[in-house]
Amino acid sequence: MNVRIRSRPLETYPTAGHPPGALFHVGYETSRVTFPGRFREGSHEPEGLRMNIGDLLADPGLALALAVRGDLDAPIEWVHAIDRYPASEFMSGGEVALTSGQWWPATSADEYVRDLAEARVLALGFGLTSTITELPTELVEACERYGLTFFLVPLEVPFIRVIKSFVQAQRRVWERPLRRHLDYYSTFVAALREDRSLGSMLESLSSGLGARIGLVADRETFGVDGTDGLHPIPLLSEGVIDAELYSEVDPARFSVEQEAVLSVGVPFIALEIERIRSVRRAVDGYTRELFTWLRSGEHDEVSVLARLRSLGVEGVEDLAVAAVWNADPEAVLLATRRAAGLHAAAARFDDAVLVCVSGGDVLDRLVAGLPPSASAGIGSAGGPDRLRLSLIQAEHALALARRDGPGTVVGADDLNSPSTVLYSQASELMRETGSALLRPLRDYDESRGGQLLQTLEVFLRTGGRWSIAASELYIHPNTLRHRVQIIEQITGRSLDSTRDRTDFDIALELAAQSGP
Repeated sequence: MNVRIRSRPLETYPTAGHPPGALFHVGYETSRVTFPGRFREGSHEPEGLRMNIGDLLADPGLALALAVRGDLDAPIEWVHAIDRYPASEFMSGGEVALTSGQWWPATSADEYVRDLAEARVLALGFGLTSTITELPTELVEACERYGLTFFLVPLEVPFIRVIKSFVQAQRRVWERPLRRHLDYYSTFVAALREDRSLGSMLESLSSGLGARIGLVADRETFGVDGTDGLHPIPLLSEGVIDAELYSEVDPARFSVEQEAVLSVGVPFIALEIERIRSVRRAVDGYTRELFTWLRSGEHDEVSVLARLRSLGVEGVEDLAVAAVWNADPEAVLLATRRAAGLHAAAARFDDAVLVCVSGGDVLDRLVAGLPPSASAGIGSAGGPDRLRLSLIQAEHALALARRDGPGTVVGADDLNSPSTVLYSQASELMRETGSALLRPLRDYDESRGGQLLQTLEVFLRTGGRWSIAASELYIHPNTLRHRVQIIEQITGRSLDSTRDRTDFDIALELAAQSGP
């Protein structure tokens, strides 16, 4: 084929069976055009989001020859074969136009190319035919003048093949999010086979999104040190309450691919949160059952050890029970998980949180990590045979700690008063008996505006020392003696009797515990 054109090289992309210059053998030197980095090794999939001019020219199945080099990095919106003038009526910008020159010579090359340039067409491909065998030099010059890339399409390459090359490349681009979604799903599942934990899931999700991701669930934070400056991603849509993901990138700016990655990770994370919650509910039930056994005394050492091992508590020689009260019991459970981990079993029981701990160092960490507003009682440590005693001591110690106010911790060594233990074990019969003993004094005070109950409490607390008691009550010692006589007359008891004093002391303590 003879193609008349100014003496200039035509750049071709040589392929098997088409050595350089074979298609346009016109005696000019040809050069190979390559576009490094545009295609992956062994693949036609573009690295960018869309095929560009250089990618199209580099397709080895087309053997296109470059005549005028424009912007080869410009992304292609479409490839359109058109021989009508003006072609701009069918263009919207960003196209590659293919023509066989049927508009020429009725329309000049300058008019045709200027129309394409004004329509923001990127490149023009010229296909030689059996009737048009000479390339208009004016067309080359017009493309140079208006900055359009210009290339030749071999005679044996129909325009439809060029269009299909673009469409196939675009299809790979369109499929890319789906393929990445499927690839990421496989990668995520493979990672879970190695380590099924929230930490592993968050790490995989962060890697897929290209952004650091954290999680806050049940007051615990995973994957990040804090959430300041991060953007929340609620998990309510996944059926998980009180849990949020946090991203260092605003989710509103996520690309389609990032949203696809998120849609893979979120269900797994939601399921793992629910699994952890289900396990905790089961553990909570088993732990409360353990403390029920210990309280009732209806247990054997083998059963207790088996239950402790099932709860993850392995130590058997240094066991102790801690009883903790706090207005927010969940904060105590969280502190226990952080400080003791698998070395403790904790559960809410009545109005306190009971914790069975293995190891003195773990117990120290637990106490140090409690909320400042918590009060705690600690039982003595020992083997499983002493665990019931440790529970009783812890609950008695907690009663004392709560009387002294928030932040108080009372240990088993502090339980050195038998009467204190007696008060804490008081039955309803004891409370009713104490109330009956004090009722005449209470009725006297209410009917006459007296202060017999206060006088009795101060007199007993000061050890029956008349002057000290009278001074605290701001009355004369003789007035105190008169009040004591009235107390003895009304109740039929003698404050000189140690036994009667003990009865009065117990009755007053039980009344104080019951409140007004």
